[in-house]
Amino acid sequence: MTQHGGERWNAARAYLHRADAADRACNGGRDNLHVMTGTQVLRIEFEGRHAVGVVVRLDGRETLLRARREVIVSAGTFGSPQLLMVSGVGPASHLRELGIPVVHDLPGVGANLQDHLDIIIHKRVAASELFGVSVGGAFRLLAEILRYRRERTGMLTSNFAEAGAFLKSHAGLDEPDLQLHFVVGMADDHMRRIRLGHGYSCHVCVLRPKSRGEVRLASPDIREAPMIDPCFLSDPRDLDGLVTGVRIVRRILAQPQLAAFGGKELYSAHLPADGGDDSTIRAMIRAHADTIYHPVGTCRMGMDEYAVVDPQLRVRGVEGLRVVDASIMPTLIGGNTNAPAIMIGERAHDLIRHGPRVVLRMAEVLAV
Repeated sequence: MTQHGGERWNAARAYLHRADAADRACNGGRDNLHVMTGTQVLRIEFEGRHAVGVVVRLDGRETLLRARREVIVSAGTFGSPQLLMVSGVGPASHLRELGIPVVHDLPGVGANLQDHLDIIIHKRVAASELFGVSVGGAFRLLAEILRYRRERTGMLTSNFAEAGAFLKSHAGLDEPDLQLHFVVGMADDHMRRIRLGHGYSCHVCVLRPKSRGEVRLASPDIREAPMIDPCFLSDPRDLDGLVTGVRIVRRILAQPQLAAFGGKELYSAHLPADGGDDSTIRAMIRAHADTIYHPVGTCRMGMDEYAVVDPQLRVRGVEGLRVVDASIMPTLIGGNTNAPAIMIGERAHDLIRHGPRVVLRMAEVLAV
C-alpha cells in the first residue's frame, strides 16, 4: 500500500502536488515541470543513433520537441517497448516487416514479458450471517461514509485487501512462491462483473512465474494498440503452483473462524473436498485466472545481447535515451510492483543527476 492520512497516495500526490503547493507559496509556482495534455507522442527522433527529441501530435499537427540533454521514456511495460519499436529500436526483422527504418537492432525489446497470474476463491454469504439485515448494513455504510468525510478514518480507508500472506507451495523452497490477498468483497473479473450480495474472497498468485510473453507492434502507428501476448501458463510449473495455491486457500476458508459464516464458493464449490482431482482444479484456473496488473520485463536491464538497457538505464546501442519504469526489471519481484516502480524512478534520478558519482557496485553483482 502507498497511503497517507487514511487515503491512497499515488506518485503524483506524493511527489508533485505537495511540492507544487510549496512552490506556489514561495515563488508562484513550479518552473521545472510542464505537463502537456492532449498530446500524443508518435516516435523518438534520432540523428544517427543519438536521440534528440520526440515527435508529438499536438493541435492536429506533428511537432518536434527537442531534448537539451536526454530523452527519458516512461511509458510502462507495454508503452515503452512500443515507442522504442515504432522509433526503429527493436528486433530488426519485426520492424522491417512493418516498413519501419531500423535505427538499432535490439532483439530484446518487447520480449521477456512477465506478469502475476491470479485466481480468486469467492465466498458468498447471506447478509444475516455477516452483517445482519441488509437495511442495517445500508445504515452502517452511510455512517461510515459520514465518518470518512469527517475524520478520514474507518471502513472506507480500507484498500479492500485487508490481509495477505507470503507462503511456500512446498517446504523445500528457500523463499515464498505464492502470495495471498484476502479481500472484503467479491471483486469478480476486476469489477467488470458485479456480484450482488455479501461475501469475501481470497486471491492467490504465483510470485515468480516461469512463463514469458511478448509485446509486438500491430502497426507502425503508435496510436494503434500493440499486440500483447502474456503467454500465461505456457510453462506448466506455473499451473502447478496455482493448483497448490487453490488447495491452500480452500483449507484456510474451511477453518472454523471463517466456516462459521457459512456461504458457498462461486466457482470452486464443485471441486472435490479432498482435493484429489487436479484436472478439475486446472480447468477452473484456466477458465477464471486473470492478470493482477504486475507486468514487467519488456525493456529488461542487463549486459547480454538481449538486454535493452544497461545498469544505468541507458538504451544499449544508441545515445541520449533511457527507459525508466517497471519494464526494465529483469525478473518479476516476489510481491506487488507499485512501490518498486517508484524506487526505479528514485534510482534513475540519482543516476541522471549525479552520473559517474553513483556507485553501481558491479563487482558485487558479478561476484554473485
